[in-house]
Amino acid sequence: DEIVWAVDPQHDTLDSLASYLGKLIYELLGDSGIRCRLDFPTYLPAWPVTAEIRHSLFLAVKESLHNVLKHSRATEVQISFALEAEAVTIKIADNGFGFELPAEHPQSRQQRNGLVNMRQRLHEIGGQCEILSQPGKGTQVILMIPIKAVVK
Repeated sequence: DEIVWAVDPQHDTLDSLASYLGKLIYELLGDSGIRCRLDFPTYLPAWPVTAEIRHSLFLAVKESLHNVLKHSRATEVQISFALEAEAVTIKIADNGFGFELPAEHPQSRQQRNGLVNMRQRLHEIGGQCEILSQPGKGTQVILMIPIKAVVK
């Protein structure tokens, strides 16, 4: 279902991406007991978004939500989708346990493959994935795609 959505040209717009991500969030968190606060714009332009960008963002959001469910012990997650002057930004912030961010060396990469994969996916589509976390302070994942990568 998600692969079909990612490659279906009918869904190649920014507003369709936001709608699909909202559906994903509901499916993953709906029965979890975690309070979810969404901050999505009521209107987004129907700008074209490539299948590669849609698929990469979908997988990064899905990985981030799985991390919240599996590791965070959060009671609340806040998710925002914003169209800013320079970028489309998706933020996923939880109030869970957080963790010590690993140093950038090969052993730590093996321990946190999901985080590395999210960063790599965003890099491949011209974006950035920033992960902020501290033990006891929750985790925030910020996915940014420059407008110039979206609107061509």
